[in-house]
Amino acid sequence: MLITGMGSGMDYESMISAIVGAERAPEDNQLNREEAQSQAELGALQKIQSTINSFRDTVESLDSTREISKLKSSVSDDTVLGASVDGSAVSGEYNFNVTQLATAQRDQLVSLSKDGTLKSGTVGFTAGGKTVSVDTAKLATKLANDATQDKADHHTNTLKRIAEQYKLDTKETGWETKAEDILTNKDNANFDADRLKSYLDTQKRYDDTLDRLKNQGVTLEEVQNAINGDANNDGLKATLVRSGDNVSLVLNAKGTGTASAFTVDDTSSPLVAGKGTISGNHLQIQAAQDAKVDFGSMQLTSSSNRMENVIDGMTLTLKKTGKVNVNVEQDRSAVSETVKKFVDSYNAVMETVNTYSKSSEQSAAVLAGDAGVRSLVSRMREALGKEYDASTFKTLSQLGVTTTQQGTLELDQGKLDKALDDDFDAVSKLFAGDPLDDTKPGLMSGMMTVLDSYHKNGGLFDQRMDRIKYEDQQIVKDREDLDQRMLERTNSLRDYYAKMDTKIGSMNQTKSMLVGLLR
Repeated sequence: MLITGMGSGMDYESMISAIVGAERAPEDNQLNREEAQSQAELGALQKIQSTINSFRDTVESLDSTREISKLKSSVSDDTVLGASVDGSAVSGEYNFNVTQLATAQRDQLVSLSKDGTLKSGTVGFTAGGKTVSVDTAKLATKLANDATQDKADHHTNTLKRIAEQYKLDTKETGWETKAEDILTNKDNANFDADRLKSYLDTQKRYDDTLDRLKNQGVTLEEVQNAINGDANNDGLKATLVRSGDNVSLVLNAKGTGTASAFTVDDTSSPLVAGKGTISGNHLQIQAAQDAKVDFGSMQLTSSSNRMENVIDGMTLTLKKTGKVNVNVEQDRSAVSETVKKFVDSYNAVMETVNTYSKSSEQSAAVLAGDAGVRSLVSRMREALGKEYDASTFKTLSQLGVTTTQQGTLELDQGKLDKALDDDFDAVSKLFAGDPLDDTKPGLMSGMMTVLDSYHKNGGLFDQRMDRIKYEDQQIVKDREDLDQRMLERTNSLRDYYAKMDTKIGSMNQTKSMLVGLLR
């Protein structure tokens, strides 16, 4: 705590605060102005950059014949097939006759009576050049070994849990005996009847499983798991199908078509039941076949019922056999929406630019007169106003897109609809250029050239924002330097006034002594 004016009675701290505040104020105010200007400029550039990024994404999508030359399809009977098209399809009517759907092979490997088991024999098949062979006797032996180990682990883990609960030291000899006494001895103070019952029930389940595996063999579920988990299984799936008193093990191909077919080995080692009876052996439930569609005198084939790009730009999804017509035509409404999206995205950029660059009577815009913003606007307008040779429509105005006094675009929907009716392809070429002549680019190519200078990381505005952030760091450093100088100035003044106060105090004491002598 500072105590000043002891000798003089003056409030030096207030005087020092006033002096330092007066010296600090000009530089402090300057830093505040620079910081406010910097933050306002950074915020404005970030908003503009965001709209530019969004506009460029729109332009990039329109710089494609597929996007701006959208087609649509209609199907005479959509219960037979579905059809979708993209911009590479050709308008017209297509007649199809679906004569065969693609199917996946599905075979019954064996069928057992309910709760039946297999004691011996092999279930085997080959798919994709890899063979899966499950020897049921060997599988029973493996599962019995696993169950024996699981039973032993369950016993050990039970004793460990008891040891942990009753703080038995498992490093000491005989801890297992103590834990087992707690588990099984009814006279033990820590005996728990419910715990013992749970333990014995689990051990009995292991014993029952071992007895069944050794004497009766494996269940179909265990064979199913072995097939599905086999390292050689190339995606086939074994399932169980229950019907009445029988359970069937069914193998399903990994896909439709003859390429996904498999062969079953049902002769090397016949299956023998250990419990119950075998009610059915290998039986093919469904054969693998490819889809077939007549297209005029041609036959189209596919391993799948989804025939992608079988005709350029067209994908068919087969549902059932039958004849159907698919009509492909220009999607004027979708293209109209695409043009409107371009107009809206462009306007978003211009409206944001106007917000931060046009001053009003009440306030000056933070980017008023900014050369970078003026250059952006000028280059975008130049790209819009150019004539393009790729199309019979040379300018946007011929499509009903014109510029307002505010620099935004407005769309005459009626004029655009007429242009689409008159020459749909020409509208596409004005935006995306001539797909057959690289020397005739469209509007979007020119606009992309402009926007690439401003887009995202490394663009002109991005570089400016990096520079502003660096200058902000310098302002922070300047403020820290100012704080340090003012602290040093405060300490200097305190030292000065402390010495002066001491002298005044000494003078006052001398004065009091002299006055006392004169009396």
